[in-house]
Amino acid sequence: MNRALTNRSLFWPLLLVGAGIIGLLTNLGIFSYTNLSVLFRLWPFLLIVIGLYLLFGRRAPGLGTLFGLGTIAGVIGLMLIGPALGWAADVEVKSASYEEPLGDTTAAQINLRPEIGDLTITPLVDSNNLLAANVNYIGDVTFESTGTTDKVIGLSQTHGRSSIFDLGILFNPDQRLDWQVQLNPQAALALNINTGTGSAKLDLSAFDRLTELVVNTGTGGIQLTLPAAEQPYQANITVGTGSGTVEIEAGAAVELIASSGTGGFTVDVPADAAVRIEASTGTGNLNVPANFERQGDQNNFIGDNGVWETANFTEADRQIVIKYSGGTGDLKIQ
Repeated sequence: MNRALTNRSLFWPLLLVGAGIIGLLTNLGIFSYTNLSVLFRLWPFLLIVIGLYLLFGRRAPGLGTLFGLGTIAGVIGLMLIGPALGWAADVEVKSASYEEPLGDTTAAQINLRPEIGDLTITPLVDSNNLLAANVNYIGDVTFESTGTTDKVIGLSQTHGRSSIFDLGILFNPDQRLDWQVQLNPQAALALNINTGTGSAKLDLSAFDRLTELVVNTGTGGIQLTLPAAEQPYQANITVGTGSGTVEIEAGAAVELIASSGTGGFTVDVPADAAVRIEASTGTGNLNVPANFERQGDQNNFIGDNGVWETANFTEADRQIVIKYSGGTGDLKIQ
């Protein structure tokens, strides 16, 4: 037998085996959300074990293997007995509704900050409200509104002390954390959105008075529809670990500034639209339709970097400019 293999610690492979066992027990229904919530509260214990392994186990393969076996047995055992000891998360999911009347409002800056949960934005139809929101959340939510004709509205979630350690609630099928927000397209709107853990689905197709859009997402992806607004506007989209999908309505004049970390990005542009792409895709690839012409140098060692345009871009009155910076994901224009 290879001597190098016999002297190798099994600590890390055993941790992977343990993670697989926990996942299997969850899928079989043996572990419930209550057991998973204990696991989320035990994460400091895992850091301690890893630290001890790095200090003492790396040079002693047998000891490292014992660390791995002990960690698996300890975590699974604590997940089993933790609920009986009162260690399971008891997080209260709250529900609230918020409304802001339209009144004499002509323009509004809307600031939304959901930390945990999915965000959905749709238009209000035949309503006297500027904003209507239904929120299922943990922690606390604050709602603020200032101004009369030109308003600033903020709807933000803040963590309660325990909520950071109780993210296991996201795996509870009986508890849904979400923000359902409706906005009135009659006002000129500037939207500033920051999400944490959760997806964002933003249907802005009816917002023909949109003046600006800024979206920053954390671990969730985004589905976005951009409108053909009366005036050209800018949309700045930053996606963390999720993927991004953007559909641009026909007749739009927009500068889309997008970036993504580990996920890909897809932009659906209207047929015959005047489009310019300035892209740097990192280690990813760029896929564009055949009617786009590349400008300048075409040689790249890694990824696709450069400028592409449709033949009608320079002369068009309403233009779409896409500026993209990517990490490991691909950019697809269709």
